[in-house]
Amino acid sequence: MPIYAGGVSDATTKRRPGHPALVDPAVARITRLTAIDTVRARIALAISLGLMAAGDRLPSERELAHALAVSQITARRALVSLTEEGILTRRPGRGGGTFVAQSPPMRLPLTESYLADGDEVHALIDRRVLLEIAVSHYAALNATDADLAAMRAAIQRMSTAVDWAAYHAADEQFHLAVAAASALKFAQAPYASALTDLYRYFLPYPIAYLHGVNDDHGALVEAITRRDPAAAAEIARQHVSALHLSMFPSLAPPE
Repeated sequence: MPIYAGGVSDATTKRRPGHPALVDPAVARITRLTAIDTVRARIALAISLGLMAAGDRLPSERELAHALAVSQITARRALVSLTEEGILTRRPGRGGGTFVAQSPPMRLPLTESYLADGDEVHALIDRRVLLEIAVSHYAALNATDADLAAMRAAIQRMSTAVDWAAYHAADEQFHLAVAAASALKFAQAPYASALTDLYRYFLPYPIAYLHGVNDDHGALVEAITRRDPAAAAEIARQHVSALHLSMFPSLAPPE
């Protein structure tokens, strides 16, 4: 993702008409935001969509920085800014941390920049679908025992993650492990780029939902383990195609 989503039935996934096959993410509106404003927008939008509720605790600054691919100081400044605007509250001491305010403002900042990026996001998803199918197919042909162990370890970390930041880190490790197992050296850099470009749009999803998505990862590893490239490719296709419905914030959040 990845925050993120997946696991929506492929039967309900509909391709958005009229989108170009690829869109350079450099033209996306969020790239015109500062790093701090990007973090602010992602957190604010997650709150406005009900993905984070009043009183929910955010990950630590270090975990947040890793999950959103920013520096820790950027994460800290974004949290301070959102706190000053009454969207978050920060409590010092033992048991303290950063929490969603009990009554955040009705109008949250910068969310329009995300909501306006629909075409770019759907094109990025399409790009990742193509790459995910390829690496999953060849992982089923080429994965070593060490590769499979790395995938299973990442799945275990996702299953025990207590917040979306920890889940995101393990999800990234899982998908990069699948790509490495494919032994398609020429695909490694484009695949990592596709993950990075799409992860910039991931939002903080409830951890219970993410744990359900993890079932897809288990099914993919099972297909790779039994050396079934067709099944692995199809599981990967459905898993990523589902992002057209479940990831982008202009769509209804998952139940």
